[in-house]
Order: sequence, then C-alpha cells, then structure tokens
Amino acid sequence: MTSPQDKQSADKAKSGSGQSDDASFDAFNEGSVYSMMYSMAESQYVGRASAQAGPSMSKELEDELVQKMAMSKFQQLEKVKLTGRRVILIRNAERVDRIFPDWMNMAFDANGKYQPYDLNQPLSLPNRTGSFHQFRYDAPITELGCVVSMMIGRALKFNSQHPHKVFTSPALRCIQSCKNILKAMGNSELKMCIEPAFFEWLSWYEVLPDWISEDDLMKSNYKIDNNYKPILSREEIRNRRNESHIAFYDRCIQAFKNILEIENKPGYMLFVVHSLTMDAISRHLNARKTETVLQSDMQMIGGNYPYCSVLVYEELADKTWRLVPRAMPSLTYMDFTSRVNFEFVRRN
Repeated sequence: MTSPQDKQSADKAKSGSGQSDDASFDAFNEGSVYSMMYSMAESQYVGRASAQAGPSMSKELEDELVQKMAMSKFQQLEKVKLTGRRVILIRNAERVDRIFPDWMNMAFDANGKYQPYDLNQPLSLPNRTGSFHQFRYDAPITELGCVVSMMIGRALKFNSQHPHKVFTSPALRCIQSCKNILKAMGNSELKMCIEPAFFEWLSWYEVLPDWISEDDLMKSNYKIDNNYKPILSREEIRNRRNESHIAFYDRCIQAFKNILEIENKPGYMLFVVHSLTMDAISRHLNARKTETVLQSDMQMIGGNYPYCSVLVYEELADKTWRLVPRAMPSLTYMDFTSRVNFEFVRRN
C-alpha cells in the first residue's frame, strides 16, 4: 500500500522538478518531510556526545550552543534564473576494511569460505570471478553502511530529488552504496553507469584493486548499464599508476565535464564516488583551480567529507554552478555526522 507521503513524493517527481525556473533551490524543499535547519555549533557538540552520561548538557553548554547557533545559520540563496540541471555528489558508505582491518584473515577460511564474526559485517558477499583475495583491495560496505546509504536514498525520495542518470566509481563500496540509495528511492528501473575515471588517487595504493566485473555484478542482481561507454576504461586508469595528485584532480574533472556535455537535459544527476573525487568535482563546480590543491589537504579529505556525505549543486543560467548547503539534511548518530565541512569545500 502506498503511503500518503510516498504519493506526495511521487506527485512531486511527476511535476518536473528539472524545469527552468526563477526560484531558489529552497523552493524544492517545500512540503519535504525534513526541515533543512542546521547548526555548525551543534555538529561540534556531536563529537563529545557518545562519551557522556547523565543529563544531556549543562546550562552553561546549552547557552554556549544557542549563542553559536545564532551565528552559524545559512543565509537564503539569492533568487536567480536556473537551467534546471542539478548534480548530487555522495560519498560511499562505511567500508568493512576500515572498521575491521583484519577481516580478510578472520572472516575467510583457507578455501575462501566467508563467515562474518561481527553483526556489522555483511551476511554474504557478491560472487566475483577470481580469488576471494580481491576483496582485500576492493572491500564491501558494512551493514551499518547499508542502512545509512538507504537512509540517504529515503531522504532523496522524500525531497523529490530523483536522478535521471546515475554514475559510480568502479569500487565495490561505491557500487554497493549506490545500490542501496536507489533501493530506498524505490527506483527499480534506473541503472548504474560505472565510470573508472572517478576512482580515487592511484598513488595511495601499493597494489591496485582488481575491481569486480560488471558481469559478476549483474549476476548478483546489481542493475548495471552495460551499454554505457565510460570516459576512461579500467585499463586506461590502471596505466595512470604514477599520476600526480594534480593529475588526479584533472582526470576526475575532465570526466565530469564530458558527462555534463553529453547529459545536458534538466533534472538530477547522481554521482556516488569517493571523498577525494567529491573534492575534485566540487572544486570544478566552485570555480577553484586544481593547481592550488595541496597534497597535505588530501590526507584530511575523509574527515571533511564523511561517509555518505552529500553535496548538491544547481546550474545557473550563465552556466556557472552554485552549492546548495541546505538541499539535504545530514545524518547524525553518536559521534558521527555525515555533514561535510563547507569551509573546506569552499577553500581556495
């Protein structure tokens, strides 16, 4: 049975959210389940929450938060002419190998039989041609990662942010995150376009991943667009083993620009990628130079683009893009928040 909320969301999608208009993106959040209120001060408090017991906070801390919240509210976006094109960037969900560094030695026997030993580990893994050792450098997401990515998909659905095209890195963690996002959105027809050009910086890897094949993914019921012709093939990416960090940024940006030239109709395009890829694409959309990116910045990327963090951009009539900070609510739990560091995103 369709709920009133789902019907409302579906009706909004049919109304054509991609058409040109003079309204700010904020207008698209009218009628949403979620309020787009956000406080930087509250996010700073989150990191201390899980270690506390007793009353939620002291009167002094509450007064401090109220004062900071008043200083940190986003301003309304200026009303300008829009083209109707919008881009959603989402980082992959929590990955198994970061939470369980020794999982390959503990969850597999000598014959490659997988058996999880923690409730946050997936019950099963997709079948892949070749050795199970390939999961060492191309790990899946955790069970909590599945839940969080589905919550992100649900938020997109309730906000009527329905993509007409979806792109993902070839990394299993990005593909699985994307699958769960689309599952929660209830879109059974949309297929993922796997774009190797969006894989993260190769120089981070002593051993390059052997990504799971599209055939193996489809056998495991992943909806893959096997008619999509990638900007860069898997082989071409592997040949860029010694690329500089600037070359990595340029690689992601050029692939993104090529996609924008091809997919030029109004509506949403979804990109489920890595934190570093999000930073590369956002620098292009923010009209920032790649030459000013410091290699030291790259070591802080994960903290500034947390798991399942979301950035939404909209295209203006003059073909420039602007960030919409309040397009999606963040997810906050214990000492984790999915909200990006907007100051870092906007850096020169």
